[in-house]
Amino acid sequence: MSQRKKMNKVISLLGPTASGKTDFAILLSKVFDLEIISVDSVMIYKEFNIGSAKPDSKILTKFPHRMVNILEPYEKYSVAKFYDNLIENINDIHLNNKIPILVGGSMMYFKTFFSGGLSDLEKVPSNIKNLVGDMVEKKGLKYSYNFLNEIDQVSAKKIHFNDKYRITRMLEIYFSNNNKPSEILQKCAENVQCFRNLNLSIIPNDRSLLHKSIEKRMNFMLNGGLLDEVSHIKKKYEKLSLPAMSTIGYKQAAQYLNGELDLESMKSKILSSTRQLAKRQITWLRHLDYTTVYTSMDYDNIESRVRYFLNEQQ
Repeated sequence: MSQRKKMNKVISLLGPTASGKTDFAILLSKVFDLEIISVDSVMIYKEFNIGSAKPDSKILTKFPHRMVNILEPYEKYSVAKFYDNLIENINDIHLNNKIPILVGGSMMYFKTFFSGGLSDLEKVPSNIKNLVGDMVEKKGLKYSYNFLNEIDQVSAKKIHFNDKYRITRMLEIYFSNNNKPSEILQKCAENVQCFRNLNLSIIPNDRSLLHKSIEKRMNFMLNGGLLDEVSHIKKKYEKLSLPAMSTIGYKQAAQYLNGELDLESMKSKILSSTRQLAKRQITWLRHLDYTTVYTSMDYDNIESRVRYFLNEQQ
């Protein structure tokens, strides 16, 4: 087997917020000498540390995370730019004869990577959007799903019949290209995606334990100086728009500091928003193709699966 074929592997470790992904990734990187790439839309920003659950400087020194602290707080970023940066880092790691492990909870970033980047498929004409929207709203989701099943059983089998977003998306692709969505997406992936992927998802089997972990992490952040961090950032960049300041934790902390929320209301809003985020992440992961699902107690099984993947010859 050529060195190039050997070194085109990529491991992705996904999971909802507060599910222990980073700890898993560090353990795996120690065992298999992997290089970690962060897939997080807030950790990319300098100074946004506590509220993003960014590993501390000691951990980052011992276990470097690529794509952490790469932007100033006021800089704009995009999914397309993320994809370009990600591919650059993956290729650089492969050139160093190592394997990258992607870890994070920014599902849009992962979606872009798994689909091989943004493409013309992202651009749906307004008349097609209106056509599909009218079908779904007027004829119903059941009719729309059955229509998809008739034109493309491959796509329909991968989608839950109540998944309005994905049904709509597949119909938009169909009407935009006059071809089966599964064939269009396969050609897109073949054109731009050249890696051999192992996608692992951590989904807690007990939602109450995840909620406890979310609350524990929130308290850890508050006790660790989240309000001081937000206060410092607000003062330092008071005349600038900061993209990450609108994210969960930072938004509510800023509202508290502005006198818009009392302390308990701030905590309540952080918890409810984080739980809603975790729910959306889990829903997305359950619909994701080509991923193996584990619970947070399955480290031994995950390690075994990674070992097998790394030792595969083809």
